[in-house]
Amino acid sequence: MKHLLLPLLLISSVACAAEPEVIPLQVRENLRIVYQVTDDVAHDGVNKGLFYARKLINTYDKQGIAACQVHLHLVYHGTGIAAVVNDAARKRLGVDMPNPNADILAELIRRGVQIELCENTMQQKGVKPAELMPGVKLVVGAFPRLVDLQLQGFAYIKFE
Repeated sequence: MKHLLLPLLLISSVACAAEPEVIPLQVRENLRIVYQVTDDVAHDGVNKGLFYARKLINTYDKQGIAACQVHLHLVYHGTGIAAVVNDAARKRLGVDMPNPNADILAELIRRGVQIELCENTMQQKGVKPAELMPGVKLVVGAFPRLVDLQLQGFAYIKFE
């Protein structure tokens, strides 16, 4: 009996040391995601929400999921406004460095991502529509928009 236990123990220890199985994606079409971005925190030189939006889109792409199947909205409000406005508006908002997000914004918009800004935040901060980065859309309010999208079945992720 001892002779049988040793090989079984060796097999089970090897099995435990093996790489874990990667769980495949189950949903591969009509993916609905909304990011709430409340601050202009940088990650790898660009706004954190934009960075992770590109990472998400790239991950789906690597999994063979077409961009047309990914419906991603980024809803900006609060101090997050600085990520989606031009340099003159950023300066008035107290951000001295130029907007580093132009390229990633253009890329994400080209790939079908909706970049949205709360109109209330824009008005409160004294930003004019002409000061928005190209392709940024206005929504009547961040919270009503987030509620609307969640009621439509969008998965919600918050960035601060």
